[in-house]
Amino acid sequence: MRVLLPLLVLPILGVAARSHELAERLQEAGRAWRFASPAGLATHLAQVAEHQPWRGGLWEQAGIYALQGGDAQSTLIYLRRAAALQPLSPQGYLALGDAHRQAGDLDLALSAWQSALQGAEAEEVYLRLLEIHRVQGDIPAITADLQALTVRRPADVALRYQLGLHLAAQQPLAALSHLAQAADLDPAVQTSAQALISSIRTASLADDPAYTLLESGRTLASLGEWVLAAEAFRQSARVRPDYAEAWAYLGEALQHPVPAAEASSQASEVFPETGLAELHKALELDPLSLAANTFLALYWQRQGDLGTAQTYLENVTRLYPDNPSLHAELGNTLAQLGELEAALQAYQRAVKLAPNSADAWRLMAGFCAKYEYRLREVGLPAARQAAALGARDPANHDMLGQVLLLLGDLTSAERAFQRAQEIDASYALARVHLGLVYILQGDAQRARQEWQAILDQAPGSPAAEQAQRLMQNYFP
Repeated sequence: MRVLLPLLVLPILGVAARSHELAERLQEAGRAWRFASPAGLATHLAQVAEHQPWRGGLWEQAGIYALQGGDAQSTLIYLRRAAALQPLSPQGYLALGDAHRQAGDLDLALSAWQSALQGAEAEEVYLRLLEIHRVQGDIPAITADLQALTVRRPADVALRYQLGLHLAAQQPLAALSHLAQAADLDPAVQTSAQALISSIRTASLADDPAYTLLESGRTLASLGEWVLAAEAFRQSARVRPDYAEAWAYLGEALQHPVPAAEASSQASEVFPETGLAELHKALELDPLSLAANTFLALYWQRQGDLGTAQTYLENVTRLYPDNPSLHAELGNTLAQLGELEAALQAYQRAVKLAPNSADAWRLMAGFCAKYEYRLREVGLPAARQAAALGARDPANHDMLGQVLLLLGDLTSAERAFQRAQEIDASYALARVHLGLVYILQGDAQRARQEWQAILDQAPGSPAAEQAQRLMQNYFP
């Protein structure tokens, strides 16, 4: 309540003669101060200011306390009267911005906060600017806010890491020092920071800024930073407008969900209906582009147009017949179209091209399990091969368990799921499937324990959603 101190020295400032009503207002303000009532204090200060209308400081103090009392409208009235008499203090501009924000006027809020940047409240201002710029999706402005905040909070690893991510999307080489510091100070971000550092340094050896931006964007995408990945691809295409790969990756990135905190004030994810124009631009620049053809197939898959997706996949597999991933994706599309034998043949071509790839074998086993197609003669051997080739990957043992479960071998399925858990206790899908084994074995209590453990340990995860549905089905 330090801003009240000027009230106590009003007589010293030459206001010796005051009316009886003014004296009462001062007494009421003093009582509101003692009882820590910001709203009441604001009202009484405004009443005092009515008797001293030339004192902008009183109007400003009334506005600040009105905001603390939750009255944004009065805050705007009082602070506007103060600003008409004299420039507000940084604290006053900060309060004015907050009031405009509460009133829903972000432009006026930003303008007021910018005026507060010269004072001691600069750090608080930058935090507010950062929040608004994130809502607006203004990546350059977010980067500037993060740079200002890291100067003021040099030990804040989270801010430094975020600054590194944002610079990676615009000026990759400038991101390196920030990412390195974050990796050194926070084990939680070490792996992702080092992955970005490695991709940027390796790509920069080509001395092609567009390529460096593309590779930085690819790594950002692999980390789930799709907004920043899209910005990196956009910057890459700006540097080289004829760069088909940049346009293709931009088209893919624009189709991924944007967290609401970065997109708008809504409480759900937003799926931008964009990306197709960029993909067509990429294909126009390079009809043989692997990325453009593949991402166009994925685009039409997401739109539910599997026939068009199949056309692009068949075209790209002809262009790149030695790419096992393309054959596996073609198999996935054919399976969705109901062409199971053709799908199986596509998966078989994939494992023939990559016989030592556990992923390729697991994908084929997963196809057989999902559609319960040739499960014993193809699915089971494929799942066993995946588990043998990738013995330290819990997903491979989990897939083996799923095939065994479908074949009715509950004992072997239980062992496979338990093995997946031994390798990685956080691999929750194995616990989901283990619970199914226990249900089929007649042990409902153990099944409930497995599913409840998932709900407790990984709430909101896909595994938890599955566990919740199973709990509702079996324990209504």
